[in-house]
Amino acid sequence: MPKDKHGSISDKFTLNVDLAPTLLGAAQVKPSRFMQGRDIADIYLKSNTQWRKDFFYEYNRGHPISGKGHKGTNWIDASFALVTKEWKYIYWPEHNYEQLFHRSLDPYEEADLMKNKSALQTTNEIYFKMKSRYNFLKTWAQSGKRV
Repeated sequence: MPKDKHGSISDKFTLNVDLAPTLLGAAQVKPSRFMQGRDIADIYLKSNTQWRKDFFYEYNRGHPISGKGHKGTNWIDASFALVTKEWKYIYWPEHNYEQLFHRSLDPYEEADLMKNKSALQTTNEIYFKMKSRYNFLKTWAQSGKRV
């Protein structure tokens, strides 16, 4: 890394799937086509790098849609989510339950906007936007394509 980049920080989303491509990139080895994730060095070494503005995550050891079969001692329930800088949409498939949080105003995720009817009216547009993007990314991520 160039000296002028030493100590640099970024607020871009990096994920655990970025670790392997980053290590391979440092070793000047091209990642396999089936690997998800990206080389984090691109954030610092390439100008105007397009980077993810959101991400999908899942914690599920059961059926990819319903979560059925997600069983274990002391496990939290299966969950799927879309996270942006401002918002977080969570779906709990075993309970058919949704949550929506405004992350910059509620960083500890204590005010579920799905429970607040007046807030939901003002956030209805963002809910549908988040749900649409969530559905797209969930399908994409579960297809095995690069994220």
